[in-house]
Amino acid sequence: MEYFAFITGLLYLILEIRQNSIMWVVGGISAIAYIIVFAESSLFAAMGLQVYYAAVSLYGFYRWREDKRLSKRREKDAERGAGKGDEIIYRHIGMRDLLLSVLLFAAVFVSLLTFLRNMTGDPMPLADALATALSIVATWWLSRSYICQWLVWVCVNILSAYLFFSQELYLTAILYLIYTVCALYGFYHWHKCGVLIKK
Repeated sequence: MEYFAFITGLLYLILEIRQNSIMWVVGGISAIAYIIVFAESSLFAAMGLQVYYAAVSLYGFYRWREDKRLSKRREKDAERGAGKGDEIIYRHIGMRDLLLSVLLFAAVFVSLLTFLRNMTGDPMPLADALATALSIVATWWLSRSYICQWLVWVCVNILSAYLFFSQELYLTAILYLIYTVCALYGFYHWHKCGVLIKK
C-alpha cells in the first residue's frame, strides 16, 4: 500500500505545481491509501490528517474550478482572447486570513499534542502534532491559491521526512524529501509563471 500511496503522491505533486484541478482527485485517492499506511504505523495524527486531506479535496477542487472561471471572465472582459484559462493564478494572503491561520494552528497543535501524549501510543507526538497542524493550515492556503503555502510545505515536508524515517517508512520519507524540493520549485514556478489575482 505504501508503494501505491507513493506513486499517487508524486502524481499529486506534479499536478499541484501545474495547478491542475485534477490534483484534488488524485490527492483524495492518495490520502485514503495513506490512512491505511499510517494506521498500521500508529501515527494517529498523520492518519487523521489524511482524513482531512480527503475531505478538503472536494472543497479544493470546487475552489480551483471557480478560480479558473474567474480568470476566463477577466480575460474576456479585457478582450485578451480565449483559451488562456489554464494559466496559473495565485493570491497573497491578507492579514485577516493570516491571523485566523495562526489561531487555527495554535488550537490544533495544542489540542492534538495533548491528545497524542495522553490518549494514544504515538511514538513521536510532538513531531506528529506539529506536522499535522502546519499541514492543515497549508492545505487551506493551497485551496485558496495563496502562494505562501509552498513555504509552509517546505517546513512540513522536512519535518515529515524525519518523522517517517524514524518510523522506518523509508519510501514515504523519500517521497517527502522529494516534496521539499518540489515545494521550492512550486513557489518559484507560481511566482514566475503565475498571475496574481486580487479577489
